[in-house]
This record gives sequence, structure tokens and C-alpha cells, in this order.
Amino acid sequence: MPSFLRPTNLVPEHRLDLSASVPGHTDLLDRLGWSEPQAWVEHWQQRGGTALALAAWPFPVAADWLWCVGFPLLTRLESCCGCLPRQLIGLSGLPGCGKSSLAKWIDMAASELGLSVSVVSLDDFYWPASEMDQAMRGNPWSVPRALPGSHDLVLIQECLSRWRQTGELRTPQFDKSLRGGRGDRCGWQHSSADVLLLEGWFLGASPQANRSLDPELTAQELSYRQQALTKLEDYQWLWQSLDQLWHLRAPGVFASRLWKQQQEQSMESRTGVRLSTQELEGFIRMIETALPQESLQSINQADVVVELTDERVIRELR
Repeated sequence: MPSFLRPTNLVPEHRLDLSASVPGHTDLLDRLGWSEPQAWVEHWQQRGGTALALAAWPFPVAADWLWCVGFPLLTRLESCCGCLPRQLIGLSGLPGCGKSSLAKWIDMAASELGLSVSVVSLDDFYWPASEMDQAMRGNPWSVPRALPGSHDLVLIQECLSRWRQTGELRTPQFDKSLRGGRGDRCGWQHSSADVLLLEGWFLGASPQANRSLDPELTAQELSYRQQALTKLEDYQWLWQSLDQLWHLRAPGVFASRLWKQQQEQSMESRTGVRLSTQELEGFIRMIETALPQESLQSINQADVVVELTDERVIRELR
């Protein structure tokens, strides 16, 4: 089991020692406006601390994820509440890194604390079924979605523009279990928020062509990659509209192979459902080859970078 899921790693708050914390933690707190780390700890202890994580995190969580990423990100979001212009914060990271679990916790914790924060996934804006099938036709990995080009960018722009102006958010919902796992839209969600957290696996990636870190690609993969890079150009306006970007950085794109396998095992144990071996391999190969590894690893506009190990232990904050 990866370390950030081990409940034994939770540290009783009376023994929390930030001086022995992850490198870069106190610098991050200082940039967030907390020059006294212990005062920051007490601030979150008074608002629930570890108990809040136990109640709201989708899985048991390690202390480093809670105190070095979860509460710092929540601190940033809280500081934006009530401010104009409204703030759009991005959260990126490879599939399986813990990004979605973190985002779900932020959503639930913000609600518990009465913060005007909404969490949206780029995946919420997947095309409906017929448009999605057309957009993904011919990809060599046989994935039904997730590639650049699988999102309705015009709808994203309309939703964000309305939210920036009014604070009202109306976003589609996408159910990945529909159509035998190919997925489809399943309704709309309405909310209002001062701050919006947007998460996605290639959020912030630029269409770089450097292949120095890449595995060997087949001719078909190389050809389709050119389409993916062209489509990725269409997302750059969205990245540029972010007010801040937090990036969960894997030690390498290949870490997602291990993480995705663990994710599928966890889903099977909870639901009895998982991708077939062929579907899982296609998805993993897509992550490894659809975009240059340098595009996914070097998110140049990231304001905060959380360096992870293969076991998803937080190694450093930058």
C-alpha cells in the first residue's frame, strides 16, 4: 500500500514537529502569509486538524499529505474567499498520484468549514458520447477519453466567464461508468463560489516536442502524438487564465504505471469493478507516450511544485 494511504502515518497533533517537516514547507507557509509555522498549525487545529481529515479525506491519509499539501492548499483557497477578482487555482498531476483524492478532500473540507470554494475537474467537461467517440476515433491506445481534444473548451470558457462575472457556476457532470465504461454526460451541477479549484492530469502542459525523455514510440503513436500536441495548443488560453497552479510532480511519467495499477486494485476491492488487462495497458501506454514526458514533468508555469517519490511520499516543496 502506498505510504500516503497508511493511516498509521497520521501524527497526533500534540507531537507535530514542523522543524522536521518536508524541505520547503516553512518557505511555502511564509509565502502563504504565515511566517510563524506553529501559529499556522494552531489555526488549523482549532478548525478540526487531523479530525477534519479523518472525516473528509476519501482514504486514510499520511501526515505529510495533510500538513504539507492539504492544509497549505486550503490556506491558499481560504485567503482568496471574499476577494475580487475571483480566483481560479489549478491542480495538476499524473493519474494515480493522489490528485483527485486531494481535490475531493478540499471540496468536502471547504464545505465543512463554510468556505466559498468549488472544485471542478477538467473531466467534467468531456464531450457527450457521440462527440467524444468522434474526437477519440483512431487513437492507437483505444482509450475512450482523457487525451487533449476530449474536452469541450468552448463550454469551459463560457462557464468560467459566467463564474468570473457572477460567482455562479454551472458545469456538466460526466459519469465514466456509463456506456460500458466509455462514459457520458449525466446532468448538470449548480453552485456558487468565490474561488474555483480546477484539477486535471495534463493541466499546465505545453506542446513541447522534445523527446529526450521518451520511450520508443511506434509509428502510429508518433503520428497520433502530433494530433495530440496540436490539440494541446487549444488549451493554452485556459492554463494562462489560472491565477495559480499547484503541480504534484512524479519522479517520472513511468511512476503512473505503478500508481494506476494500485488505483485499479483499490477500486476493485471497493466496488468489484476494474479495467481489463488490455484496457489498463492501453491507458497506461497512453499516459507514457501520448504527450512528451517533458511536457508533463516540466510544468513551467507552476507556482508550487510538490515533488513525489515512487511511493507518493512528499520529498520536497518548491
